[in-house]
Amino acid sequence: QFPADEYKIPHHRQYLLVSSNYMKDRYKLNLFYSGKENAPDYLNVQEITQDVYSATELCIVTLAMDFPAGTSSKHRKELESRWIDLLPQLDFVKTLSIRHRVSQDFFEAVCKMKNLEYLHFWTSTTEDISSISKLQNLYRLDLDSFSRLIDIRPILTLTNLQLLSIENSFKIENYDIIGKMTQLIGLRLGGSTFAPKNLRLKSLTPFSNLKNLKHLDMRTLSVIDNSYEIILELENLERFDITVTIPKPIRDRIKNAHKCLKAGFFMDWDNENKKFYDGKEW
Repeated sequence: QFPADEYKIPHHRQYLLVSSNYMKDRYKLNLFYSGKENAPDYLNVQEITQDVYSATELCIVTLAMDFPAGTSSKHRKELESRWIDLLPQLDFVKTLSIRHRVSQDFFEAVCKMKNLEYLHFWTSTTEDISSISKLQNLYRLDLDSFSRLIDIRPILTLTNLQLLSIENSFKIENYDIIGKMTQLIGLRLGGSTFAPKNLRLKSLTPFSNLKNLKHLDMRTLSVIDNSYEIILELENLERFDITVTIPKPIRDRIKNAHKCLKAGFFMDWDNENKKFYDGKEW
């Protein structure tokens, strides 16, 4: 069992850090997902109800596909406008998941929420994320499918952020700046699982200073210069997930020389025999 205070995460956030002793290897030391039983207890809503005003963990489910057949686009637009007006008033919400195609205006409204600690965007057309700097209480941020986003530099202002996930956001040009976020204990970067399509990074070298990382998830990512040996410099890394094939000499060097690495697909998958090692339960 690994104590949550080791990562300086307050008690109410400890669902991210449940013990790995009683779970499958799929979830062992996984800082991004540790099973349904440990997920946030979301209030899932579409329309604005009275319960929204007292919720601490809120999931807004307003993608077009989520509405009943025949729901007009006018109704969806009006509902979006009401949410934009309401969000800055929801002071109790600490965990927010937004299953909505987030526009710039919607994004700005979210960034006016005072007490957010965990924020997950499912998809967005936002181009400017400068306002994210207002969310100084964030310890976890998930940016999924930001189809127009080019510059992620504003996330550098989030000095309390410990878990960062960016997936299916192929226009971003400066992923390398994440290497300056030395406070991170969890980093997930990738392309699309469903397409499928890998995100391609030039190099892992910019990430060599992430000495506090415990979990690195690169399942849908490939590295052009094969600089995977940078993993050896991430001295506190305990879990590593990657599905592309790393050259065998580098793979063996990492497995034999890394002192802390003991979980994740990289450690559990037998590349030569194309199966999980005996005794691994996924």
